[in-house]
Amino acid sequence: MKQIKLIMLCCIGTLCIASKSFGQANPFINVLPSNSGVVTVGSTIDIVVTIGNTGPISTIAQAKLRPIIQVPASVAFLPNAQQTGLPTGWTILSNTGTQLRLCNSTGPIPVNTIRTITLKAQGVTVAPAQTFSGNINFGNGTTCAAGTSVAGDLTTDNSATSTIRVIGPTVVNLTCLIQGYWDNGSSMMSPVLSNQGVTASATACDSIDVELHNSTTYALVQSVRTMLNQNGTASCVFPPVSNTSIAGDYYIVVKHRSAIQTWSAVPVTLGPTPVSYNFTTAASQAYGSNQDEVAPGVWALYSGDIVVDENIDLLDLGTLELDISNFSYGYVSTDLNGDGNVDLLDGPVMESNISEFVFSYHP
Repeated sequence: MKQIKLIMLCCIGTLCIASKSFGQANPFINVLPSNSGVVTVGSTIDIVVTIGNTGPISTIAQAKLRPIIQVPASVAFLPNAQQTGLPTGWTILSNTGTQLRLCNSTGPIPVNTIRTITLKAQGVTVAPAQTFSGNINFGNGTTCAAGTSVAGDLTTDNSATSTIRVIGPTVVNLTCLIQGYWDNGSSMMSPVLSNQGVTASATACDSIDVELHNSTTYALVQSVRTMLNQNGTASCVFPPVSNTSIAGDYYIVVKHRSAIQTWSAVPVTLGPTPVSYNFTTAASQAYGSNQDEVAPGVWALYSGDIVVDENIDLLDLGTLELDISNFSYGYVSTDLNGDGNVDLLDGPVMESNISEFVFSYHP
């Protein structure tokens, strides 16, 4: 009789153990940003969410997970239509911009498998490193409505955090003029791109390259190509370098396809607040006072460095004369007055600068 009772107790114990093990699954979550967690204002960053099931026995049913990803107000999730990094069977339940809720609507997760979700967010405002999080919530297993946990869930890995930092570009509001493009009649530069058959805005003159150079080593730090308007204004937005916004003292260098390379007279202090620099107010705004007065009190970069060797000389004249003889027109650097044609009207400004031995001054 005692043996029978012992056997019965053993059987009951085995059934209890089996009933506790049956249906066990353990979901976990991890979050990790791309680019070491650094994003520039206006640019996008990937937030990679990893969700898996360590089991040890059961598959996590579809519509059972409702994870929430929460980011600080300095970034914002892109609209749902641009969230293309969801695994098959996963859907977005809601997206407020700073909180995005997902569901494995028709995507069960077997034991020892993971699902990788890539969400896209955009930098909104400059902010130091801030925490963002991912948290697993549970659905009802049918409609993704709120439900209860899964058997065997370990709550210690139901949440995860990481950090994200938003940095800003460095902005220089530049004013400069190109000598050959100056039109005395309008007191502005000509609409060069339009004249040369290039589609451009009504205010556009031509593109320029603007560089920032280290104030002591003179090494190039960053550069952008931007549009120079007919009134001489140009907005230069310099991206960060090595995930760090540009700040400090830098020479501003302007390069153009047919003008002499021109540096600012002195290094300019840059930082998070936009800075303005105007070459046109005096010759001395350029390094070595290397500009031409195109109208009383109005100064411009010298035109004619067609071969881009920092000199205006006979090499440039030879190129100009060849294009004149070939009746060249359109988007060509030899069109020094920007009227769309290469002809004798382009010669005087170059010949004058050759006779003045114009070349690029810089440290």
